[in-house]
Amino acid sequence: MSFDSVLKYTQRITIINIVVTIWKVIEMSMRTKESVEMCPVFAASKILGKRWSIIIIQVLLRPEAVIGMRFNELEKELSWISPKVLTQRLRELQENGILKREVDVSSMPPKVWYTLTEKGRDLQTALEAMQEWGLKHGGRLVTACLGKGFEHCHECQH
Repeated sequence: MSFDSVLKYTQRITIINIVVTIWKVIEMSMRTKESVEMCPVFAASKILGKRWSIIIIQVLLRPEAVIGMRFNELEKELSWISPKVLTQRLRELQENGILKREVDVSSMPPKVWYTLTEKGRDLQTALEAMQEWGLKHGGRLVTACLGKGFEHCHECQH
């Protein structure tokens, strides 16, 4: 066997090893992504992780909201959220079964009510735990909020 043929053979083996290594890395990364997507925390964060979604749910969990809230009531309560974003989040929460949208066509103009589904009400315990965690570890934001003397923060409406 000549030196040139050994060199070509070695180059082929090296190329094959590189391709196999790349394939294994790709396969591993796909497996990791699949396992992450099957994670319940990932699923919850995908549904609830968009800005303002949890705050909207928290407002709808209030005792006075049990019968539901109209869009303009939500808009007034969450005045810092633009109507466009509020509409998007309400639609997303509805699509994920967290809230339901009911239209009362017996009045003119028709009235639209938003209420939490059972799936949405099941979030109450989780949000209470988040609130406790925020009080314990929220730092300056919570201190500033409570320092204003508000029982419920007017910035985040907790």
